[in-house]
Amino acid sequence: MACTITDEWTYRGMKTVILENEFIKSTVLVDFGAKIHEFIFKPSNRDFMYHHPRVECRTPVFGVNVDNWWTGGMDEAIPTGHPCQYKGEEYPFLGEVWSLPWQYEIQKQNGNEVSVYLRRPLIISPLIVERWVSLRRDEKLLRFRHKVTNVGNTSFDFLWGLHPGFAINSDCRIDLPAGEMFVQESTPDNQLGEPGTRYQWPFATDKTGKPIDIRKILSPAAGTMEFHYATELKEGWLAITDTKAKEGVGLVFPKEIFNCAWLWLVYGGWRGIYTAAVEAWTGYPAKLSEAVVDGKYSKLAAGEKLECESILMVHSGFEEIAHINPEGKVSGK
Repeated sequence: MACTITDEWTYRGMKTVILENEFIKSTVLVDFGAKIHEFIFKPSNRDFMYHHPRVECRTPVFGVNVDNWWTGGMDEAIPTGHPCQYKGEEYPFLGEVWSLPWQYEIQKQNGNEVSVYLRRPLIISPLIVERWVSLRRDEKLLRFRHKVTNVGNTSFDFLWGLHPGFAINSDCRIDLPAGEMFVQESTPDNQLGEPGTRYQWPFATDKTGKPIDIRKILSPAAGTMEFHYATELKEGWLAITDTKAKEGVGLVFPKEIFNCAWLWLVYGGWRGIYTAAVEAWTGYPAKLSEAVVDGKYSKLAAGEKLECESILMVHSGFEEIAHINPEGKVSGK
């Protein structure tokens, strides 16, 4: 099947851009932060994006609590994760761009490749975020190219994250080339450690001293929620795999920019939802104000630009992933 792209459809009144080839159908909600709303693997009709069963997509309001608007999918998060005060400004939860409409232009439209260019100036921050999304014939992946530009007159500090919420089941596992991990939150009752507890991936320790394999996704009956940071990534990729179906999703990114991963693993323990957000970030902890204190953040000088490429991909035929190269080639078993 040749590649196609269209902007002739809306979803709940919001502009969409839909990219499609033989294997992949992906919907970008242009008016909802340019969210990757769907990432469907057509041979199995499987959408790897989580969709909140009680929160419908509706036009967001800038500055609101993202917890009350988040519908799933993959969002752009900048210049902070959690809301904070920094240098006299109030930065909203998950940053600024997720709640704003983006400008867009379809730039390539032929049978072998389609692409859309998206652009969003921030309101509080002196930044412009640009993203190119492309899909090529016969590939099982979306390609992203990003550019973040400081258009201010002084240097600017920020956190930047690629924030996907993935659909999961209890046959799934997480693969991540991680070393040391940092517990930010573990519920109920700090079950895997107080905030600040550190462990070596993939085994945390519960209160009885039992090792807990974080790679294993639990059922929603577990009633838990974990928020951890992978502070020592060895490579720039992450993956979730359905071990029974032998198919899964991966995110590939430059480790020199996205140098850590955040794991928000909700197995029924927060508002009854069931998802795994395994995310690529340029620093930690989640509040920009705290990340700056710890020295784990990004900075752009006045006029400076940050550019990179990343991939959202489907893999099949594996139960666990050992490596994904920058072009999306997978090895594992």
